[in-house]
Order: sequence, then structure tokens, then C-alpha cells
Amino acid sequence: MTTLLDFIKIARIDGVASYCLLRDDGQCLAGTAMYTKNVCTALSRIAKRGQTRREKSDFPPLSGLWIRGTEASLLLIPMGNYTVGVTPSPGRPENDVMTEVLAFLQRIRHQHTVSQKS
Repeated sequence: MTTLLDFIKIARIDGVASYCLLRDDGQCLAGTAMYTKNVCTALSRIAKRGQTRREKSDFPPLSGLWIRGTEASLLLIPMGNYTVGVTPSPGRPENDVMTEVLAFLQRIRHQHTVSQKS
């Protein structure tokens, strides 16, 4: 089973400046990003609404949603009842960070699936 200890290794990915793992209710379960409860709740809600709207359309599933600011960007990845938020390091191309993070999440998900079959 994938645990928070597996997940927090996301901080080791080159290009990840900070991250957070949020539950649907906005509670931050892990992370290095310092967001208030209200911000966490809003981020979780944004990701969930984006995923729901995408599911109701003819578009492919939502893999991530970027929120771009003047000084930094935030990648939100909805994952069932959770949302992963990642702030890329300055100067790192956003698409490279997204690719690395999605690959990492797929690996830990695969490890969970394999361990369940064993």
C-alpha cells in the first residue's frame, strides 16, 4: 500500500520547489508548501471541479491543472479523493516538471498495485 512515506519522496524530484498533498476537504496531509487551511480548501476544490467538468465533457481525462502567477506557478493534480500541488523551481520548464511528477505518481501507484498482487 502506498503511504505518505512513499509520497513525500516527491520532494526529491529535480524541479520541485515545494509540494502538498491535500484531501478533498482541504486538509494538508503532507508537504513543504506553507498554505493556510482556506487556501488548501480552495486548491482542493479547484482541482476537483476541473476534474468533474472534464469528466462530463468529451475531452480526455485531466492530468493536471496549472495556476500561473506573476512570480510562480502551481500544478494541481487531482487523484481521486486527493489533490497533489507542486510548485516548480524557478527556471525549470513547467512541462518537464509535470512529466516528472506524473511519472513519479504512476511509479508509486504501480508499486502499490504490485504489492497488492503479491
